[in-house]
Amino acid sequence: MNFRPLLVCALLGALPSFARSDEVVKILHLQSNPKIIAIWKDAAQAYEKDHPGVKVQFNYLENEAFKAKLPTLLQSKDRPSAFHSWGGGVMYEQVGSGICQDITAAASAGGFADTFYPATIQNFMVEGKLYGLPNDLGPIVFWYNKELCQKAGIDPTKIQYWEDFVDAVKKCLAAGVNPIAAGGKDKWPLHFYPTFLMMRILGKEGMQAVYEDKNGGFTSPEVLKAFQLYKDFAALQPFQKGYLSNTYSESAGTFHDGKAAFHLMGTWDLVEGRTNATDKKGLPNEKLGWIFFPEVKGGKGKANDLFASLDGWLVTKQAPKETMDFMKVWLGKDTQSKLAAAGLFIPAVKGTADVIEDPLMKSVAQEVDKSQWIAIAMDQLLGPDTGRVFNDASADIASGNTTPEKAVKTIEDSWKQNKAQ
Repeated sequence: MNFRPLLVCALLGALPSFARSDEVVKILHLQSNPKIIAIWKDAAQAYEKDHPGVKVQFNYLENEAFKAKLPTLLQSKDRPSAFHSWGGGVMYEQVGSGICQDITAAASAGGFADTFYPATIQNFMVEGKLYGLPNDLGPIVFWYNKELCQKAGIDPTKIQYWEDFVDAVKKCLAAGVNPIAAGGKDKWPLHFYPTFLMMRILGKEGMQAVYEDKNGGFTSPEVLKAFQLYKDFAALQPFQKGYLSNTYSESAGTFHDGKAAFHLMGTWDLVEGRTNATDKKGLPNEKLGWIFFPEVKGGKGKANDLFASLDGWLVTKQAPKETMDFMKVWLGKDTQSKLAAAGLFIPAVKGTADVIEDPLMKSVAQEVDKSQWIAIAMDQLLGPDTGRVFNDASADIASGNTTPEKAVKTIEDSWKQNKAQ
């Protein structure tokens, strides 16, 4: 899932001062933001100063290149000590293949694992064992343009249920306001809708049952209901003209140019999304607001059950055991607070929301601590094969090229085949 040039942090490792001078800890990351890299290097240099002979090496790969080259790199002699992970199906495959190191004991020592939001650390556990640590997350919410909503006679803060949001879209259409910006060409922005609707209808336990292929899996009545609600919604034509040929960046530009009332997107839209506006600045805070994706009446999911892009780090079996020593510094509250204060992302460390200066980012971050469940993207959870099928089905329903019944069956067939391999 290519949500964005993800704003992520490296999982650094280092050896103690008596290590060999040729020891190098290699970190494979996706980060291109110079501000984040500067904070990484400060942390690494401070650690290296206290541990002579240790060298931390940052190796960058662009998002798609990372996906393509990682399997080969993990089998090579030049494998990284630690590498970026979105969790989900790909992580399960990597753990199952024996590539990753069980860090349960090391991360638990001194209560370090408890410094992270529980709902984030759960996503890096497999069969009760911890193989990675969360770094940052981008909760996905409905951003809204206050001026356009006012023009359409909408008060987004009063939207509680899905039906309320559908009514708001209808009011936008009646007022000549483009309701929603969406990057249909990339498909993953559209998969937010059926995924959220599934979460709101099924709740956490119900979603886990679907993943475990119980009660009919993706062909269960509840999943079918979610896709039917999505189909009916898409039939209203709520998205901007030509949305199926627009990328995420183009849709972000549409929203931040003030040409759509809503944009269902992660917190990175406050940083990256604004750069896609014509003036490269986008909508100022005073014109922006946000709401949770609404609940579905009778559903088991709650509004603050979060759906987020969650980034973290997995450690390879060959990584030096001292890696965790550095993690306790680098992923600790002090360093992560520097990243939070700079408004670069929402760290997964408890208490860092307090130092975020941007009021919109801070208000979203404060909800993370209250959430009991943070779900990751469905196309990550299901792995690359079935994830791609899910995204395709989301786009096909929006365009009218398939039905909910066919969509859920296609997803279920792919999931069964994937699990059988």
